[in-house]
Amino acid sequence: MALSKEQQERIVLAGLVLVGLLVWYFYFGKGSVAPKAVAGVNSYSPINAEDYSVIFKDLGASQSTVYKPTGRNIFVAGAVPVQPTGPAEVKRGAPPKPPVGPMPPPEPAPPVLSMKFFGYGSLPSNGPRRAFLLDGEEIHIVEEGDTVQNHIRITHIGNDKIEYEDTVTGKKNSTNLELPPQA
Repeated sequence: MALSKEQQERIVLAGLVLVGLLVWYFYFGKGSVAPKAVAGVNSYSPINAEDYSVIFKDLGASQSTVYKPTGRNIFVAGAVPVQPTGPAEVKRGAPPKPPVGPMPPPEPAPPVLSMKFFGYGSLPSNGPRRAFLLDGEEIHIVEEGDTVQNHIRITHIGNDKIEYEDTVTGKKNSTNLELPPQA
């Protein structure tokens, strides 16, 4: 015999009420019982709080301490650089030994923009800024991010200078705005 939908709902409701009562009993029903004994009640002895001189002595010693920095920066990982404690002694004698092995190549020079930076502008009012570079008789108009001379990328166009970097070496440099000669 099949149960009707209403009978099924009543059975489910009764089961949920039973589960709710069990949860309430196990979590909230036993909370009113007082503890019978606390461990170590018989071994408790109060402290002697009549003599505060020792406490005040320690408190005074801790309050009179003065912070003295050691020279170490806590925000930089690593050891503190060692500084000589005594007078510097100059040793006269043999010159330092030259390094053994192949010498590393010299550091590359900063890039040089062979063009003359003589102005800047932007077409729309809030558009990207463009620089005007003069290469002999030829004028180049470049934006930030453009590459000129096949290896120099324009990184920033300012009011008075243009900044660029060499894409080969990663070195950065800048050139100031050059005003044209007055006629």
